[in-house]
Amino acid sequence: MKQLVFSVSLLILPQAAACGDSTPEESFDNLPDCVADHASLGEPESIAHCLVDFPELHPDFADQAECVAWVTDNGGYPNSVDAACEDYFVEIGA
Repeated sequence: MKQLVFSVSLLILPQAAACGDSTPEESFDNLPDCVADHASLGEPESIAHCLVDFPELHPDFADQAECVAWVTDNGGYPNSVDAACEDYFVEIGA
């Protein structure tokens, strides 16, 4: 039984580490704070991560143009916004 628990923990640990810095207790008041906290992912990836993992930060987006407009109005990110919103829609499966 101990070996089974140990084996399962070895399977779960890399998946938990792959989630970045997100924890269930983590919350943000705005996109720039979230992006800054996840900066180690790179700017487009941290924006997409924040949009996916913290949906309370933003309204629902009907399309990529709405996402780009919202991110631009709420942080800017002119060099990353298009890639971030594209990644967002890929990650949510839209």
